[in-house]
Amino acid sequence: MKTTTKRKLKMHLVSDSTGETLKAVSNAAAAQFIQVEYDQITYPMVRTKPQLQRVLLSIKKEKGVVLCTLVDQGLQEELEEFCKEEKISYMPVMESIVNLLEKDTGLKAINKPGGQHVLNEEYFKRIEAINYTLEHDDGEGQKDLESADVIVVGVSRTSKTPTCIYLANRGIKAANYPLVPEIGVSVELDSVKKPTVVALITSAHTLVEIRKKRSLELGLENRETDYTNIHKVEEEIVLAKRIFANKGWPVIDITRRSVEETASAIMNIISIKGKS
Repeated sequence: MKTTTKRKLKMHLVSDSTGETLKAVSNAAAAQFIQVEYDQITYPMVRTKPQLQRVLLSIKKEKGVVLCTLVDQGLQEELEEFCKEEKISYMPVMESIVNLLEKDTGLKAINKPGGQHVLNEEYFKRIEAINYTLEHDDGEGQKDLESADVIVVGVSRTSKTPTCIYLANRGIKAANYPLVPEIGVSVELDSVKKPTVVALITSAHTLVEIRKKRSLELGLENRETDYTNIHKVEEEIVLAKRIFANKGWPVIDITRRSVEETASAIMNIISIKGKS
């Protein structure tokens, strides 16, 4: 079979803030070109001419494409001029969006570096949610489950942790509760009243593959146990589904869902419950 060699492309991300906005935009765009292998270099907190000069030297050594979110007009023009001289593809991501908003609203942008990261109420809510979620991962901190916005329940390796972290980054306090069907539900979980409880499930075959891979990553012996035995896992899932049904918890099958899709479904459940 003929193997296709991927093209390589260097992406220089120049930002006057953390660079997270540029990373998100460039990752989304890069995902559309599977034939290309990307190497991102991020230059955060570029706010002075000396800082920009160091960036230009780095870009000159390894040319590629340059994306920027610089609101300082002087720095942006200097970067643009440099790219023209070096014949480097360049795009001011933030400028295009800001210009559109200025035109549509008739208002003038404040041109404040890092303006998207103002320490407002939403920011502190997100930080609080992240701290709570990290403290309540994998069954930890069960004494404080009532403070959660949502409790994500599921057997081992059903993507509870990444889903909870994703929710926390949206300002949602998510507790991760690992269910062992043979043991059942703890008194702490059984007594919660305010939080939404959502159950995650997947197919037995998918679960076995994930568990086997995880065992290898941990350096465990490559031998079958109840944890990876397909028949035992099928029984485990049946018992888990029985518990979910008895508790009346909404169930999300994550077999063909990404973490983002699962989190979106959970947020929708939370929203519907809040309206009822």
